[in-house]
Amino acid sequence: MSGAPTRERLPAIPVEPVSLLLVDDQPENLLALEATLAPLGQRLVTARSGREALRHLLTQDFAVILLDVVMPEMDGFETAQLIRERERSRGTPLIFLTGLSRGQHPELRGYAMGAVDYLLKPFEPAILRSKVSVFVELYRKTELVRRQAEALREAQQREHARELLEAQRRVEAERLRSETNRNQQRWLEAVLAALPMPLALVEPGSGRTLLANRAAQGLAGGCLAYREARALHADARFRGADGRLFADDDLPLPRAARGEVFQACPVEWEVGGQRGSVLASSERLPRMHGRPETMVLGLLDVTALRAVASQDWLPLPVTEHIATLEARGEDTGPLTRLIDVLQSLPGLSPARSGQEHEEGSPSAEQSGQASNHDAQSDEHRRVRNG
Repeated sequence: MSGAPTRERLPAIPVEPVSLLLVDDQPENLLALEATLAPLGQRLVTARSGREALRHLLTQDFAVILLDVVMPEMDGFETAQLIRERERSRGTPLIFLTGLSRGQHPELRGYAMGAVDYLLKPFEPAILRSKVSVFVELYRKTELVRRQAEALREAQQREHARELLEAQRRVEAERLRSETNRNQQRWLEAVLAALPMPLALVEPGSGRTLLANRAAQGLAGGCLAYREARALHADARFRGADGRLFADDDLPLPRAARGEVFQACPVEWEVGGQRGSVLASSERLPRMHGRPETMVLGLLDVTALRAVASQDWLPLPVTEHIATLEARGEDTGPLTRLIDVLQSLPGLSPARSGQEHEEGSPSAEQSGQASNHDAQSDEHRRVRNG
């Protein structure tokens, strides 16, 4: 649901007949009142005593009450006083009807009881209808305002309920998205933590390490995965393939923080008396699922491979394996490229093992090793081919 909610239109309130209460102890007077007010088309309710009139007031409201003054047991004034004491009927208009002479001034007492008018019998029917019609119209307008106010209040309550429900839905949707993101983060952390290869997620620009697995945290004292770890290891040294020290900005982590993409960058490290070799690679992860662009830094630990290669254990087994793969018709390109990268590291190239020799002039020992290697390879091929 988008935008501001549409405000409801108030329902049309139908015009219904209103109720008029006629109170007189004489049946003929009641018939005369009914005949006089019938043309107004309203609901006429009759009562032959004040007590009966009060019973009607317990069950319904009236637009106006026409009340005879002279009645047995409870006269019109006593009845009016009880009507005014009741909260719901306190504002109901009262019109007194009486045959008493004006000389006795009963109208003063009637007005004191809250009457809106005081008519002497016999009254003029047209005048009475005119007076009653005024109160009928006033009651209708008052009732219309009341119902419209009630309808408006109900519409506002419904609108508020809808807005509250929509807000609750948005909060719940956001909670589910946050929970999903947290679960994805936990899953990613678990996957990265289980990988044996050191990996770190780096925030471009700030260089902040978002996540590093256990293998990356334990490699080189964590200096290759966290900027903060460099401050804990003042003796840390990092060299390139040429043996030169790396400047801080040229290390793999700052390069990844700058958004650089690189592959198999050789790094020789020495931290706390320990040494090792890694091939660092950086790749860009695109924006997805609301996450910003992130750099993934891979640190392939080749310390053990370098140790093996430095003792001349690497050339013969790998060469034989490559020859076997070629004989099967399999692609040996990736393995060959890995060997080339490893041999480019300091101390891995046969030309750098032992004494340095001029280019194009192999030593006698190397020539002998090559001859032995060729002879063993020929013998291996003859055995394989039967």
